[in-house]
Amino acid sequence: MPRIGTTAGTSILVLLAALALPSGAQDANPVSEIDALTQQWTNLEHQKDVLRADWRTQKPVLEQQLRLIERETAELTALLETTAAQRDEVEQRRLELLTEQTELEEESAALDASLAQASVILHSLQRDLPPPLSNAWVDELARLDNNVETSTNRFRKLIELLGQLEDFEAKITLNEAVMSLSDGQDHVAKQVYLGLSHGWYITADQSFAAAGKPGPDGWLWTPVTDAAPIANIVGILEQRLDPDFVSIAFELATPLDGAN
Repeated sequence: MPRIGTTAGTSILVLLAALALPSGAQDANPVSEIDALTQQWTNLEHQKDVLRADWRTQKPVLEQQLRLIERETAELTALLETTAAQRDEVEQRRLELLTEQTELEEESAALDASLAQASVILHSLQRDLPPPLSNAWVDELARLDNNVETSTNRFRKLIELLGQLEDFEAKITLNEAVMSLSDGQDHVAKQVYLGLSHGWYITADQSFAAAGKPGPDGWLWTPVTDAAPIANIVGILEQRLDPDFVSIAFELATPLDGAN
């Protein structure tokens, strides 16, 4: 449309300029000049009509394209806003996960420190435990100290070992073991443990008997001369004898009295 105005304006100026020529110049061939100007005017009007027709034809297409562009712009704007919101949500979640990871790492470090301290304590206790439990703990403590294991598995092992301590302390334990005794020979002996602090053993032929308790260098066995009470306790625990009261001498002591 601006071109139509510009062309028409130019033609009008040409026509006016022609009309404004000196009379001497117009007298040269006024009819021819008027015909020429009229033709120019006609051409200009035709051009305007063509342009207007083209505009009417193209206007719906252009308007449709404009609407499409506006709709695409709106969709892109909404998409950008959604993407920005999702990006903010992802960033917020990332920060939350980072915080959780930091907390877990701190908790894991604290757990590792506690496990290390507990391991030191259990190693010191092992020396003073009754031999069956002390021997079983050799491999158990190795698993507790294994850094290849996860902290969770090591913590479970710690709970298991503490449970074993509690169970052994709360009951009378009957055990059979091969012992190298003072005659230099190996003997099969029945061992009885009263919790973690007292124990006795007697050989099958009753030629050796002893009382045991934690000592400065670990579990200490002291020979006894009267093996009958120990034999009676073993018989009752093996259900070979009827339950009965048995009198046996032992020293009252704090469990694990020799532990550091």
